[in-house]
Amino acid sequence: MSSNQNPQITLNIREGGVEHSLPYHNKKNYAIITDLNKCFGCAGCQMSCKEWNTSGMFGPLPDLNPYGDLDVMFWLRVMYVEVGNYPQTKVYNIPINCFHCMDAPCVPVCPVGATFKREEDGIVLVDYTECIGTKYCIYACPYGNRFFDYVEGVTKKCTHCFDRIYDPTLPPEERIPACIHGCMVQARIWADRLDPTDPGNILFVDKGGFVLGPETGANPASGYLPWRSNYAADNDVELLSESEYYNVWTSNGVVILGAQGNNSTYTEQNQSSSSNSSS
Repeated sequence: MSSNQNPQITLNIREGGVEHSLPYHNKKNYAIITDLNKCFGCAGCQMSCKEWNTSGMFGPLPDLNPYGDLDVMFWLRVMYVEVGNYPQTKVYNIPINCFHCMDAPCVPVCPVGATFKREEDGIVLVDYTECIGTKYCIYACPYGNRFFDYVEGVTKKCTHCFDRIYDPTLPPEERIPACIHGCMVQARIWADRLDPTDPGNILFVDKGGFVLGPETGANPASGYLPWRSNYAADNDVELLSESEYYNVWTSNGVVILGAQGNNSTYTEQNQSSSSNSSS
């Protein structure tokens, strides 16, 4: 457990009003935007999520038999997808957790109103004291981002670290989801998708951000900045120039987004330049 975490904190998860049916009328919709140019698949976000949420308001995330059959609950997982045709191949590292969808289909199917969307910030939460374990919400989620806790008999999921972002005992700069705070390359950005002036939202629109499974109609709030490299998949978009880099403020400071770093394109080009100059 983090030394900064106070597992005794209790917040009113329904404060400010909640909604149980479409259409939702929330004032904000918090989201996480992941820059796939920067994520290199270290799973630091996954471990930070697990560590923070093992205790606190919404924990624990049970590990029924962690050293035997894999039966471990993670609210965030990094998916590794290989794309392209040899030798033009790349592995995409795609962190996936609850997208806190703007038209969340998991909410209206709950027969007892245990799962809801908050009006203040659009965060989708589960009230464990109300949940009766029907799993309807699990079946309704098109992304597999809800999980059943067989110990407590309730559904659990990513909460956007609700007990962290509203914890008055934490320094202001740490009142962000643990997965963002724990990302060593600052590939994840906290944004309000309903605010056109939010830097993260501007970045999402400006850089051609996308969401997974738009055809589901769930309208995910969280999304991704596309990988931009002429060494990636066959049908990928062209490489960003340095003049197109975009600075955005997060609670950790200024983040340079879209930078390529020492990926295969950068290395390949440098080697080519070196060979040409040598010859």
